[in-house]
Amino acid sequence: MGDSKRMERVAVLAGEQHGRISWAQLVALDLNKPTIGRWSHSGYLTRVLPGVYAVGHHAPSREADLWAAVLFAGPDAMLSHATAACWHGLIEYPPTTIEVSSPRDVDSVKGVRVYGRRNLELTLYKGLAATSIAQTMLDLAAIAEPRLVRKALGRLDFRKQLNVAALERICGHGKPGSKPLRQALAIHQPQLARANGRLEENFIEFCERWEIPMPIFNARVHGVLVDAYWPQHRLVVELDGIDAHSSTAQRHRDKSNDLALRRHALVVLRYDWKLVMKTPELVHDDIMRSLESRGGS
Repeated sequence: MGDSKRMERVAVLAGEQHGRISWAQLVALDLNKPTIGRWSHSGYLTRVLPGVYAVGHHAPSREADLWAAVLFAGPDAMLSHATAACWHGLIEYPPTTIEVSSPRDVDSVKGVRVYGRRNLELTLYKGLAATSIAQTMLDLAAIAEPRLVRKALGRLDFRKQLNVAALERICGHGKPGSKPLRQALAIHQPQLARANGRLEENFIEFCERWEIPMPIFNARVHGVLVDAYWPQHRLVVELDGIDAHSSTAQRHRDKSNDLALRRHALVVLRYDWKLVMKTPELVHDDIMRSLESRGGS
């Protein structure tokens, strides 16, 4: 078989894997070591990880990096831990090191951490092998701060994919992540899925800690998107971070929105990060007075 035919077969397989292919796959396509070496020397194959190549050109992308990591970890490997959580859309930001699990004992390399000797059932999501939702949540709970685990639960709930029974079943004595996952389930708060940024997440924790009735987050009220809303009390709380509330135009928008809400007989309270975090008792008293004066708490 000539090089053109071989290249065509390699290109087809690599095209299904965002331009990445493994040494084992090349051998399975009847390429020998001298041919692989010659193609590497010519630039048709570019090594991106031990035993993994970019085909034709490097074409970097997040998907290509994920494929390379899974191929590096070998057959039946899959995305796992925070990488799988991000791929499933349960957390916002991917970890800097790609995390994969493999049934084999594979050494980690720079940029890829391999959790070896894990015989797990994989699922295909957006074309890539990843741990199941339940296993992903267990693994995430083993390595991540509780806030991240709770937010992931909130997103599952928001998407109507929260299977509490499955999450409880996957926990077990001696399984890493079991205790923090159970703790997160015990205090699950669906509104975390609606929180936009750290300040709103902090405010949810503030409401829990100070026993303030939980508002609805990021609701549209009379055409205005508000941060926190108690509809039965007609009370709005706006949380002012630096990025979106510091310019002249942004402050004018805030005042215009407040005026529009007050026109409909809503009370609008505004707090910044420092007030919520440094003087929580004052913020608590301010909110509770408003709630009690407008229909009880």
